[in-house]
Amino acid sequence: MRIISWNVNGLRAVLKKNFGDFVKEYSPDILCLQETKISYDICGEISLPFEYNNFSCAEKKGYSGVAILSNEKPFDVRSGEMEGHPQEGRILCADFGEFNLISAYVPNSQDELKRLAYRRKWNADFASLVKNIPNAIVCGDLNVAHEEIDIARPKTNHFSAGFTDEERADFSALLKDASLIDVWRGKNIDVAGKYTWWSYRFGARQKNIGWRIDYFLVAASIAGKVKNAEILDNVEGSDHCPILIDL
Repeated sequence: MRIISWNVNGLRAVLKKNFGDFVKEYSPDILCLQETKISYDICGEISLPFEYNNFSCAEKKGYSGVAILSNEKPFDVRSGEMEGHPQEGRILCADFGEFNLISAYVPNSQDELKRLAYRRKWNADFASLVKNIPNAIVCGDLNVAHEEIDIARPKTNHFSAGFTDEERADFSALLKDASLIDVWRGKNIDVAGKYTWWSYRFGARQKNIGWRIDYFLVAASIAGKVKNAEILDNVEGSDHCPILIDL
């Protein structure tokens, strides 16, 4: 089974680009999307090449949003929106029997770290949610570069959103407390220069000045079933590239 995750930075925008060709070439059984930027009232109007299309949308139009698209019908699908947090369409959970899949779009701490305190509360509540889900596979835009090897310029970004000590420590805590494994890094321990997000400014993608902030985190109980993990940095259409695992 092939699972792909991609922050598309607007579903309607990527559908006008290379989405159809991408799906044909890589043939995912399940495709998790982040930052769909659509609302519930138009979900049914969008034509997608999958049998089952499930969404979690933000109350604010044109903002955030996640999806799980599949050819296999999940046993159960539920929004993972957490108590005490705004409806921003950041979590969607689907039970596929052998595993529980979570498509997540973690809040950005924003310029000048204006939202760091909220981000840390979100991190803690998300970790509490995930650690109670058996055989979890968490994927998506987790908005943190975990280690210096995961970012092109660690020193100049030490206090930037997505690479603060606090965010990195919270990510480490999530891995430990929920018994999750960063499977791409586990298979590519010393590989540098592989990223999943690049700024649109200053030709960052062409120069490969990027960040690895999109992940598959797989429960230790089933991580051994992951045969392959890839970063598809040749695929354009968004400021993020897709990532995949094969089970």
